Amino acid sequence: MRFLFTAGTARGGTNFRTLMLNNHPRIRMSLDPFIPLFRFYRDSLLRSVGEEQLLSQLPSVNVLDDYYYSKTKLKIMRLIQQSDPDIEFDMSAWDELKAAIAGRMQLASVDLAAHLDKLPAPSFREVFRNTMQVIAATSEVADELDWVGFNDNWTMEFIPLIARLDPEAKFMLHLRDPRAVVNSSEFAEPDPAKRPTIVSFARHLRKYYAFATVLPRDPVLEDRLLITGYERFIEDPEREVRSMTDFLEMDFRPEMTDISRFRKADGNQWPSDAAIYKTSAEIWRQEMPRDMVELTEFICDPEMRLHGYHPEIYDDNIGLSHSAFEFALTNFRDCLGWRTDYPEVERMLGGEFYRKQMLRAGSEYPDDEIERCFLFTDVYRKLGKLAEPSE
Repeated sequence: MRFLFTAGTARGGTNFRTLMLNNHPRIRMSLDPFIPLFRFYRDSLLRSVGEEQLLSQLPSVNVLDDYYYSKTKLKIMRLIQQSDPDIEFDMSAWDELKAAIAGRMQLASVDLAAHLDKLPAPSFREVFRNTMQVIAATSEVADELDWVGFNDNWTMEFIPLIARLDPEAKFMLHLRDPRAVVNSSEFAEPDPAKRPTIVSFARHLRKYYAFATVLPRDPVLEDRLLITGYERFIEDPEREVRSMTDFLEMDFRPEMTDISRFRKADGNQWPSDAAIYKTSAEIWRQEMPRDMVELTEFICDPEMRLHGYHPEIYDDNIGLSHSAFEFALTNFRDCLGWRTDYPEVERMLGGEFYRKQMLRAGSEYPDDEIERCFLFTDVYRKLGKLAEPSE
């Protein structure tokens, strides 16, 4: 069996795609089980290059960082991407890590927790390979599986590292309209303590659009990365599932698109139906306040346009409206959920206005300055063409 690693964002429709994969009898996927492992891997990578002091600059929440507007955070991102991925796994930390992973698994992959002792190994190369053993142990036909893996949201930046660890692995990256993602976070999540600030969430989405722009050009991912889109799955699920099975060199099975076959980790039916999925792509248009839409577009534009999502309210020639600006301030001050914002509101929004001006000005900027605002110089160059003022 071979390793399949997929990623996206929370509220990004990854469950829908992953459950379709799981409907294939020779594919076994789990939902979001290992984010504590990735955080531990990130910390271990920084320690391996003698940069343990940088750990204090990282957010304590379960998401990773968006890395924008900070020389130190940009350094962290670069170190992670440039490090030797095959480093030692610190077994002395296993008991604490095991408890964290088991806790995370209670959300959607509770069936894996009993098999966690199959995971630890001397190196991270072996550990990530062992994730397949943990997942396959829950299958009654483990010997018949061709692909075994998992989706873990927020982990896209680790795809190139795992590609170097496992030359036979393949990867999928799932995108969704940022307005639909933010809308789902705000209105489908009943617990306000789990709703992040709009700016934090949108900035993470923008990071994913940036990575989705550069990853397909990474030589290590040639013919190994498939970018999928939630809206395309809703529009024509069979076409999109066929694109996945072709990518995996598997036979298409009609039952893969049968939503009634979706199952939770405990075997019970997945709590959704075709009608809910069908309306989910556009429901933000009815539910989302205008200022929330504008703020989301302000943060995610123009990166969102690189992937076919176009602003409908925010106009870069006019700038952020006063009401959307006030909405951002209120949300920043009143939000009870997680955030990776800077604690100073002027810094939280100031970087956003500055990067817009960088695109308008068309001046030359140092690479470090570009990357603090756009993460990658290649992304900045592409965006410069998109953001040229209309005549």
